[in-house]
Amino acid sequence: METKEWEWNEVKSHQMWNSKQNDKIFTALKVSYERLPSNLKVCLAYCSIFPKNCVIEIDKLIQLWIAEGLISKSNEPEDLELIGIQYFQELLSRSFFQGVEEYCSVFTSLCKLHDLVHDLALSAAGVEFCTVNSHTQIISDEARHVAFSDYDLSGAELPASLLNNQTLRTISFSVDGVGTMSSMFVENCIARFVQLRVLDISDSCFDELPRSVGELKYLRYLDISSNGSIKKLPDLINKLLSLQTLRVSHCAQLEGLPKDIGNLISLRHLHITTKQTCFPDKAIGCLSSLHSLYIHSCTNLVSLSEGLQYLTSLRTLAIISCPRLTFFPSTMKHLTALENLLIVDCEELTLLEWQDIEGLRMIRSLVIGGLPELESKDVQCLGSLKMLVLAGLPQLVTLPRWLEGASATLQYLRVERCPSFSALPKWLENLTALEKLEISKCSKLFALPEGMSCLTNLKVLRIDSCPILSSE
Repeated sequence: METKEWEWNEVKSHQMWNSKQNDKIFTALKVSYERLPSNLKVCLAYCSIFPKNCVIEIDKLIQLWIAEGLISKSNEPEDLELIGIQYFQELLSRSFFQGVEEYCSVFTSLCKLHDLVHDLALSAAGVEFCTVNSHTQIISDEARHVAFSDYDLSGAELPASLLNNQTLRTISFSVDGVGTMSSMFVENCIARFVQLRVLDISDSCFDELPRSVGELKYLRYLDISSNGSIKKLPDLINKLLSLQTLRVSHCAQLEGLPKDIGNLISLRHLHITTKQTCFPDKAIGCLSSLHSLYIHSCTNLVSLSEGLQYLTSLRTLAIISCPRLTFFPSTMKHLTALENLLIVDCEELTLLEWQDIEGLRMIRSLVIGGLPELESKDVQCLGSLKMLVLAGLPQLVTLPRWLEGASATLQYLRVERCPSFSALPKWLENLTALEKLEISKCSKLFALPEGMSCLTNLKVLRIDSCPILSSE
């Protein structure tokens, strides 16, 4: 952000203000865009691959930037994901993103582009980005990133003007719920575009991923999520040694992961839904580069792999809608890099044995929802915790005592849909770092503690749908 007077004067005197264009807001955006460093310009232009009014998952956006080689690593030993977050925050600070609902989803942070910013991104992207729909006549040979919208995806044919493009980097289905019905369409894409870095064929419903996918040796991002028909992945997927992100969540018929998935030595992000009762140790434990693991809607899963202990780079672990899972393996205490833990809608899972994960001292973000209870021993291991969300806990009466261990670090606390939650504890006043407190749909909450005035860092207090809360 510009802070010096000469920089603001330079913006004020920019020649674009003298243009005949009527839309001063768009002109202001263009002035801001022109002053971006080149690395941020190309990242903003890449956002044109999303349709207007699309809600964008921030983690996904950063993973796409990395897959396309848009994140440049400095000399410092810093992860690309952290640099990507810095890029996003810089664009956010300049108002290129809007509507960031940081906690509207407990699973991930979301954002949107204003329509004018989307127009700017399209303008900046030029011919390298193309949305293919039923009205598209010609696709430039210079196109590198193609998003299919309402194109007829029921057959196997590719647009004729795309057939000679040998340097395509991205194929994406940009609209939720719009995907191909034909595995032959996917096979034709693979055969034609061997230089692909990103293949997003989510929301499709073909039965089988072509074996030829293993030939995409440059592929870094593969999304097959929300396919209700696919039953297995080809073993040759294990040849994708450059693959960084694999998303196969919400694939309810998927029988399991390939047995040698541990060969994917570059894999950093894995989202999975399978019918397996457990994951073989060698399937998950060998993914030593893994940064995030999302286990979603695995209705048969009864235990997590002991191989988790080898995921020493893992920063995010999310376990969502796994109704038969009953306990965590003790080896979770070895996940010393873990910063984000989400446990949601696992109705058989109890947290009585928190001492098993006392090694998780780096956890900064903890989301717990849809569990039968939240009893635990008096654990004081969460000394780095900054964010806590408690949701859908029918037995929760007050805050768990172990939260006092984060009294100097906790910045955000949200409690929602906890029908037995009746009072905040007196020791709430010890949470001296708390900046935001939200309580929603807790019908038995009747009072706030007197020590609320001690929360001197509190900036936001939001309480709604708590009908018997007294204002006295």
